[in-house]
Amino acid sequence: MEGSLKSLTRTIIVCFCVLIAAALGFAVKLFVIGEPADGTQLYCRASWEGEALELQVDSVESAVALRGWSFKRDGNTLLIRARKVLVSPLFPGETFVTAIDLDGIETVSLGGQIIFEKHS
Repeated sequence: MEGSLKSLTRTIIVCFCVLIAAALGFAVKLFVIGEPADGTQLYCRASWEGEALELQVDSVESAVALRGWSFKRDGNTLLIRARKVLVSPLFPGETFVTAIDLDGIETVSLGGQIIFEKHS
């Protein structure tokens, strides 16, 4: 009887630890890793002066923060990507502001959608 009680206690402890680990993994996915944001999930204000493009980007979804910004140049195109996560103390959901030097860049894409094209 005593052996089966110890076995049951161990089983309950293991199940509890597995549940805690799964909940922690789920929270990390939601609040830290996130998922790629596409252009339809982003609101962008842009102003162009000379060779500089000023961008202010927000999420159109509430309680979503943008993080992990990446800028990749592909020929004359600048590809800008971000990941969306739930708002938390780590990522408070502030407006992303940046200035881009357009020297040699003809097109700027944000989350897969073209937001700027130079017309010569």
